[in-house]
Amino acid sequence: MSSSSSSGASQTTLNGQVTEKLTRTNYVLWRTHVTPHLRGAGIFGYVDGTTPEPAKLHVTKDKDGKESAEPNPLHPIWVREDQQVLGYLLSTLSKEVLIAVTKVTTAHALWTAVAGMVSSQFMSRVNNIRTTLINAQKGNQTVAAYFASLRGLADELAAAGKAIQDDELISYIIHGLDVDYQPLISALDAHVTPVSLDELYAMLSNFD
Repeated sequence: MSSSSSSGASQTTLNGQVTEKLTRTNYVLWRTHVTPHLRGAGIFGYVDGTTPEPAKLHVTKDKDGKESAEPNPLHPIWVREDQQVLGYLLSTLSKEVLIAVTKVTTAHALWTAVAGMVSSQFMSRVNNIRTTLINAQKGNQTVAAYFASLRGLADELAAAGKAIQDDELISYIIHGLDVDYQPLISALDAHVTPVSLDELYAMLSNFD
C-alpha cells in the first residue's frame, strides 16, 4: 500500500467477509484468521508497526542553512491507507471488544490494544483449562463422553497456541480413571511402547 494503485488493490482484498469476529475468548483464532489477509494484501506493517507514520512536514535547508518546512506528501497517503486497515480490523471485532477500543485511531494502536486486552484473560483461561485437565474424573460418564470432554479441553489449548502432546493428554485421561480400571491401568503400565489415543479409547471401551 505504498501507492494509490496498491492501496486500491489492498482495499479490495480486505473486503472479504471475516467469519471469526474477535471476542474476549478467541483472540488466537481471530489473529490466525486475519493475519493472512493482512500479509497477503502487503499491509501487515501497518498493524505491527514496521510501516510507521511518516512526518507531517518535510524539512529542508537552503544553501545558507535556512530551514523551510513543506507538507510531506507521503503523510496523507499513509493516513489514508492506515485508516483503511483500521476500518477492516474494526469490522472484525465483536461489539463487546469494539466498545473498549472506541478511542483508538490507528491500526497499530488497535492491534496492540486488543492483544493487551485479552492477554491476562487469555492466560487465566489457559491455566483454568490445565487445572480442569489435572482434576478431571471419568466418574459415571461413558468412555465416549469422557474422551470428548478431555479432547475438547486439549483442542482449546491448541487453539490458544498452548497445545499439549498426545502422551500428556493420555496421562490426564488415565489419571481420571477410578479404581475399577486398575487392571487396565496396570496393563498399560506394562506396555513396552506407549499406546495412542485411539488405542486407549478402544481399550477403555472394551473394558467397559
